[in-house]
Amino acid sequence: MSARHIFLVGFMGSGKSTAGPLLAKLLDRDFHDLDEIIEKEEHMSISEIFESKGEDHFRDLESHCLFRTRELPPAVIALGGGTFVRAANRDFIAGHGVTVWLKIPLRLAQARCEGMTNRPLARNPVQFERLFYFREGYYRLTDVHIDVEGKSPEQICTEAQEKLRTLLIP
Repeated sequence: MSARHIFLVGFMGSGKSTAGPLLAKLLDRDFHDLDEIIEKEEHMSISEIFESKGEDHFRDLESHCLFRTRELPPAVIALGGGTFVRAANRDFIAGHGVTVWLKIPLRLAQARCEGMTNRPLARNPVQFERLFYFREGYYRLTDVHIDVEGKSPEQICTEAQEKLRTLLIP
């Protein structure tokens, strides 16, 4: 069981990219951010990919990069906010790791993402809220749930480590 990835799932602003490296260090694993992998390979930001090639193209790239994580040693991998929505991605993730949902309330996600230009799906407040509740239904399918509100990244990681131990993940 310990030879599996730990996939961080959550909405924009939930802290996946912040808590992920800390959790990886705590668990003595490498950390990978799926969005960063895509940007590096495409030589474009996520926003540029969305604007020039569309969301469907981005989602295909995302799945392709996700599936290639099977080649990596056990790591902590931060997923993009929409990665877990696609059934093929959830199936892959279930076969290659355990999921940790960093659960953030809508108002906190809105506050953290307000004014961010690098998040194409955060620009329209009505769309943002609709997307939040749509994705939340998928996030509930994860193995571990951690409420992030009022907690430091270190507290989130400690709680994640404790919950992962109950799943026999060292």
